[in-house]
Order: sequence, then structure tokens, then C-alpha cells
Amino acid sequence: MEIFNRRRIAIFLLALGVLLLIYGAWILAGLLWPKRPGAQQPAAPAQIEIVQRAPAHTPTTIALPTNVQGTSTLLDVQNAKVPALSESVRRAESVVSRMGSGTSQDGFLGYDDVMMDGTYRFREYLVQEKARMIGSHPAGGPLYGVTTRVVSSSVTEGTAESSRIAVTIQAQKAEDAGDRSKPTGISYIQAKVVFLKQSNGNHLVDEITFAPIE
Repeated sequence: MEIFNRRRIAIFLLALGVLLLIYGAWILAGLLWPKRPGAQQPAAPAQIEIVQRAPAHTPTTIALPTNVQGTSTLLDVQNAKVPALSESVRRAESVVSRMGSGTSQDGFLGYDDVMMDGTYRFREYLVQEKARMIGSHPAGGPLYGVTTRVVSSSVTEGTAESSRIAVTIQAQKAEDAGDRSKPTGISYIQAKVVFLKQSNGNHLVDEITFAPIE
């Protein structure tokens, strides 16, 4: 019986020694082989401190010149003043060609188109001439058309500073029966367009006379 008890104690001590040996081996293994990186807990993010620093030097503002070198066509056109003589010639050509062109169907509207280019006296003349043309070629009658084209123009009286300027126009007058490509008659006329200077400095048409050119 005593021998049996000694064996049990020996077995117990042997088992305890084995357990202690395994435990020591496990601790030693943990020291020799560190844990894998994936098993580590993520470190807390470090606080980022924002520091505002003054620039090394103050930026320098460079003032650009406001004067632009060169020329501007747009500004030249807007600011240019057309000489009185050139404007008078242009307006005389426009008046002669527009009032001398129209048809019986539209009631010779060319006379209305040039109303603003003339004085009160000239506007009265245009009203009378339009009525005369409508009476000679009524809308209900045979179709009638007339086209006037300026051939030449020149200033024959006055200067840019004059209160009276006269422009002589030579033009071709073509009559038709509704088809401008087939004129029924062609003649040549000479018109004298007289401008009078107004209080605002502009020259307006005051009188116009026509004469045939043989």
C-alpha cells in the first residue's frame, strides 16, 4: 500500500513537471518569435497641428500701364467725323437713286425713304412727286417700275463750312413693265441736289432739280 502511494506521488510530480515545462516553452516561444504585424492593434492617429506661417516676403503689386500702343479700327470708326462734303455727296446719291426707284404696286415708297434727309420744304416736294407718280401709274393699272442708278457725282458749289452745298448727279433711269431685266426704256438724267446747313450743323436736302441728258 505504501508503494502504491509513492507511485501516485511520483506520477503527479512527473505530470506537474511536464506542464511546467510546456508552460515555460510557450513563454520562451513568445519571446523569441514576436506577433505578426496583422495581429497588432492599430495605433491611434496622431494629432495634426496646422501652423500658419507668414510668407517669406510680401508680394509686390506691379501696376501695368493703361496706355495701349497701336491703333483701334473700331474706335477710329466710332470717333471719326465724316467731312461735310463727303457726307453731302453720299446723301445726294442716295436721295436720287431711292426716290427715283419704285413700282406702281408698292406706291413708289422710295419717296418715303428719303423724307428724313430733307428740310420741310423738300418733304413737301416729295409728297407732291409721289402723288404725281401714283396718279400717272395707279396700282390698279398696268404694272410699271422705274430704277435709277447713279453714274457720277461731284460737288459743284460750296465748301465744308458753307451754309449751302450743291451736288451734281448724273444717273441712268430705266423703266420697265414689272421685270427689271427687261427695261422698256432707258434715259439719262442730271440732278442738282442743294443742301442747306441747319442749326445743329448738319446739311439737309432743300431742293432738287432734274434735267435730261441728250
